[in-house]
Amino acid sequence: MTVDESKSEGPVTLTIDIGGTGIKMLRLDAEGTPLGERSRELTPHPALPGPVQEVIAQMLAARSAYDRISVGFPGVVVRGTVQTAPNLDTEAWRGTNLQQAIETLGGKPARVINDADLQGYGVIHGHGVELVLTLGTGLGTALYSDGHLVANLELAHHPFGDGNTYEERVSDAVCHELGPTAFTDRVLEMLAQLRPILNYETLHLGGGNARHLEKGRLPTDVELFDNVAGMRGGVNLWHDLVS
Repeated sequence: MTVDESKSEGPVTLTIDIGGTGIKMLRLDAEGTPLGERSRELTPHPALPGPVQEVIAQMLAARSAYDRISVGFPGVVVRGTVQTAPNLDTEAWRGTNLQQAIETLGGKPARVINDADLQGYGVIHGHGVELVLTLGTGLGTALYSDGHLVANLELAHHPFGDGNTYEERVSDAVCHELGPTAFTDRVLEMLAQLRPILNYETLHLGGGNARHLEKGRLPTDVELFDNVAGMRGGVNLWHDLVS
């Protein structure tokens, strides 16, 4: 659902989701309701800082007015500076002050955090321990306690059977190799291992490959969300960090 911009109040947030395959943008009002349609462009390959920022600049030029920018990046981000980018190119991105670059490109204040962290802000309930997992090119993970983020949780690279990591065993390539039933088995195995470690009350499961799961087999404490819902986190990001 979109809203009549003439009736909306408060700052307009432009949320940018940088992924391994696509870069998405969506404008949102102060309540997190989309203002217009989401735009998407393919992530350039190789996904180096310069080419990625060029795509973002082109997309920004086509957007209507906004007051601030929120960016989700697929890696560890500390105070706006990239530390890792496993599904892009870590060596090329490490040390890039992406927040400063986005502020220069967009001419507005910006905040840059891990992509799963940002999406989680859009779907969590704000009470108790909540875990967010995104199934895409790799695996995104985010953890919240009473609505506040535990930043840069990287469960994806922790060992998960057969000498591989969580990310290696539930990646996009594995999803398409296994098919829905076996992929659902694999995800359920992952959840069974994570539950007694993190003792979450709710697990929010999103990302493009969540659509391949057999929904009726998921535990009752799992809630599915789509990309647009996750991009609403661009609004809530400002509330948590400001307060």
